[in-house]
Amino acid sequence: MESFGSRKVLKVAIVCSYYPWPPSFGGVETMVRNVSTELAKRGHELHVITTPFDVTMMRQVSDYGVEERDGVTVHKLEPRKLRVGYARLLKGFKDAIHEIRPEIVHSHNLHPHLFQLAKWKDKLKYKLVAELHHPAVELDFFIQKLSMPLTTIMLMNFSKVIDTFIAHTTLEKEWLSNKGIYEGKVLIVRFPAIPSTLISYRVDSKSLDEIIYLGRIVCRKGLHVLIRALYKVKKTFGEIRATIAGPSDPQYLSRLMKLAKQLGLESNVVIRGLVPEEEKYKIIKSHKILVLPSLKEYTPSVLLEAQALGVPVIATKVGAVSEIMVDGETGLLVEPANEHELAKAIEILIKDDELRRQFSIKAMEFAKNFTLEEAVNRLGDLYCGLINRKINSSEIRP
Repeated sequence: MESFGSRKVLKVAIVCSYYPWPPSFGGVETMVRNVSTELAKRGHELHVITTPFDVTMMRQVSDYGVEERDGVTVHKLEPRKLRVGYARLLKGFKDAIHEIRPEIVHSHNLHPHLFQLAKWKDKLKYKLVAELHHPAVELDFFIQKLSMPLTTIMLMNFSKVIDTFIAHTTLEKEWLSNKGIYEGKVLIVRFPAIPSTLISYRVDSKSLDEIIYLGRIVCRKGLHVLIRALYKVKKTFGEIRATIAGPSDPQYLSRLMKLAKQLGLESNVVIRGLVPEEEKYKIIKSHKILVLPSLKEYTPSVLLEAQALGVPVIATKVGAVSEIMVDGETGLLVEPANEHELAKAIEILIKDDELRRQFSIKAMEFAKNFTLEEAVNRLGDLYCGLINRKINSSEIRP
C-alpha cells in the first residue's frame, strides 16, 4: 500500500446486492454510492459489486458488466433466480472478489453474500466489515420471517470471523448485542449521512407545492394510509395536493390508484415514477412538507435529506426514525397506520407557515450531525485500523 497523507491508500470492495448505479434511488443504494465516491475522492481504490436488477420493479435497469463511475469501478453481476425476499445470490461473485483482491470487503445487508464472504476471507486474505441495516425491522416477505431465526444463528456463528460490525443507531447496536455479537466488534457510524453541501442547496421557486412522498411505492411504506389521510385533509381544506414518486410494485400501485379514485382524489394525488437523480433534491425542496407514512422502516435517508434541505417532515414512530429527526422541532411523528393522526399532522404544518419556518431552521441545523464527510472519516479510520491490527478478529473473544 502507498502512503496517503497520514493514512493508507486502500483497495476496498463494497458489496451491495441492490443497484447503486443507475439510478441510485433507495436508501441503501444511495448510501453505497455516496460513501464509495467520497472514499474514491480521498484516493482509495474503490470497487462496488452489485446487480443492475431492480428488486422492486423486478427488472434489469442497465447492462451487466464493469464500468467506472465517479472514480469507482462498478461490477454489475447477473443475479441468480433463487431469492429470499429481496436477497439474491450473484453469478461470478467469487471470481469478482478474486480478481479485485481487496484488502477490505464491506458487505451490506444480512444477505447470503455476507456468509459467502465470511467463508472466503481467510483464503482470499481480506478484512470483512458487515453493515446489516438492522434487518429485523423490515421483513416484507413470509419467507424472510420464516428464515430469520436460522439466519440469526448463522450470523452468530460467522460473527467470529467477521472483523467489525457497523451499526447506524443505538437501537441496532442493542439488537446485535442481544443476538450474541461481541459488543467490542460493533462500531456506531451514524447513517444515513448527507453531503454537507446539501444544507446550502437552493431552489428558485416563488410558490411551493404541498406534500411530497419520495421512496419505493410498496405496501410497507404505508401510502394507502396517506391517501386516506388526504381524504380527511381535503374535507378540512377543500383542496390538497400530494405527489408520490418512486419505483413501484405494480400490484400495490394499482391498489393505490383504485383507492384514490374511490375517495375522489384523482386530481389531488399525482403518482409519478422514478425521479432522475439530478431532480431529486429539487423536487423535495420545492414542497412544503415531506411525508413518510411507513408501517415498517429503519433509518430512511430521505428524511434526513429533506431536513438538510430545510423541508419539515412527518414520519411514523417505527424503527429508529426518532434517532434521525426531532419530534416537535424538525417535524412531527405519528403512530403508524393511523390516518387520523397523520391527517392532523398534515393540517398543522400546511396551515402554519411560521411553524414550518421554525422547523425548517432547526431541521437544517440538526442535519449537520449527519454529514457524509464525518461518517467517511470514521470509516477510513476503521479500515486503516483493521489493516494495521496485529491479531485476527477470530482471536477476540467475548
